[in-house]
Amino acid sequence: METEFLKQLAKEAEQISQKNFDVYQKDDKGDLVTTLDKEIEKYLIEQIIQNYPGFDIVSEEFNADGKVTDNCFIIDPIDGTINFANGIPLWGIQIACRKNGETVASVINLPKLGELYYADKTGAYLNGQKISIREVPIKNAVYCVIGRNASGVIPKVRAYSRNHRSLGALCVALAFVASGRLHGANFRVNTPWDYEPGLFLCKMAGAVTKNIDGFHAAAMNQEFLDILEKETAFYAQ
Repeated sequence: METEFLKQLAKEAEQISQKNFDVYQKDDKGDLVTTLDKEIEKYLIEQIIQNYPGFDIVSEEFNADGKVTDNCFIIDPIDGTINFANGIPLWGIQIACRKNGETVASVINLPKLGELYYADKTGAYLNGQKISIREVPIKNAVYCVIGRNASGVIPKVRAYSRNHRSLGALCVALAFVASGRLHGANFRVNTPWDYEPGLFLCKMAGAVTKNIDGFHAAAMNQEFLDILEKETAFYAQ
């Protein structure tokens, strides 16, 4: 039930994302926000309140101070806003649903790639086809460390694999881990709308995940997850 609801919401939000928009500076660090970030989030919140009136909502633009509770929805209307604002197709709409104390469904819609990812207790899917992670030797692993200050840790991880990719959107990185295109991704900032939908997708695709204060990651196996945790330990924003 929740999976179909999230898929429908993500498709409806995609239609909104096709409108014209204005761009604003969100802060003095270079973050951007568009009028569509807010319009999409407002629409998603309205639909959730109508269909799940007893659930809390945590979202980037209007409920950033909300707490993740046993029954809640976690929304990022546009993850990768800087990419979106500049016409780079690596951005997505993502939502997760928690019910009775656990995440039960999530969706990541990558409209410009034509890819709709979703997950529930039956597994992880891309455009209706079941997906899973792919293991390779560590030296061949392709990975993404997301964050404004992440460049400082990349040389440390390159001691194990030189194949870092900069994508600019955690939802894209985690979707690519789940579908076997990447072999690991991590994020060290505690903003659940960025990582919760993707981590659940990766978990249901068979990835090893870790979700603790200050470290949110998915990898093809425990060995590579441990490397990402160890070698990015000093990275913080």
